[in-house]
Amino acid sequence: MTIIDGGLKIAKDYQVVSYDADRQQNIKLSSLQRWFQDAADAQCTHFGCDYITMREKMNMVFLLVKSSINIYSPLKLEGNYTVITWNKGAKGIQFFRDFSVTDKDGKIYAEGGTSWVLVDPNTHRMKKPAEVTFPVPECCDDVQGTRLGKMQMPELQYVSDKLVYYTEIDSNEHLTNWVYADIVTNALPELKGKYIAEMDISYAAEAFEGEVIKLYRANVDGVWYIRGEHPRGKCFEARCKLADISPDETK
Repeated sequence: MTIIDGGLKIAKDYQVVSYDADRQQNIKLSSLQRWFQDAADAQCTHFGCDYITMREKMNMVFLLVKSSINIYSPLKLEGNYTVITWNKGAKGIQFFRDFSVTDKDGKIYAEGGTSWVLVDPNTHRMKKPAEVTFPVPECCDDVQGTRLGKMQMPELQYVSDKLVYYTEIDSNEHLTNWVYADIVTNALPELKGKYIAEMDISYAAEAFEGEVIKLYRANVDGVWYIRGEHPRGKCFEARCKLADISPDETK
C-alpha cells in the first residue's frame, strides 16, 4: 500500500488472478468491487478505524447504499493494476468515497463512486456524521460521470429467483456487497463478445440467508435495468450498460 498526500489517498496494487476473471478473461464486477472494498478498508485501517475497531470499540459499521462503476477498457486476466481511493466526506447522512483503477503507465481503466451510511451494528439505527468522529481525512477530488442519484426504473418483467446462501453472508449477517454484482451479471443476457461498461446498484434493503430474491429486468435503449425483490419488499435496483470488446481488448 502506498500513502498519497499524507493519507488523503491510498494506492494498492492488485492482479487479476484466475478466480477474479470470467470466461472471456475479463475481471468480474464482483472482483472489482472486492478490490474497492479492500482498498477502502486499508485506508481506514491506516487511520486506526479498521472493521473490528469500528464495530467493537466505536459501535458503528459502514453499510453500502449505492455504487456506480465505469469500466473504460476490460481489466484482463493476469493484468496488474493499482486501485486509488479517497474519502470525500459526508453530505446529509451519507459518506462518499471514490476510486480509480490504473495500470503501471497511469492509464485509467475504471472509476467508481460509492455512498455509505454509518449504523449501530446491533440496532441498525443510522448515525448522523455529526454524532461520530471519523479520523480518515477528506479529499475534494471528484470522479466524473458516476451516477449516484435516484435510479429511474422502467416497467420490468420477471426473470428468475435467487436463493441467498450461507456462503454469501458477511459478518454483518446479510448478503455481502459484492455478491449483488454477481446477481446482476447473472441476470443479464449472453455476454459473449461484450463486457459491462457501466454498473450502478442501489441497495434498498438487506437480504438474509434463506431468503428468495425475485429478479425482474428490462432493456430500454440499450440499457439493462434489474430489480430484486424479497418478501419484505424491494431489495435492490441496478442499471447496466454493455460495450463490445474490441480486437485489441481480447489480448
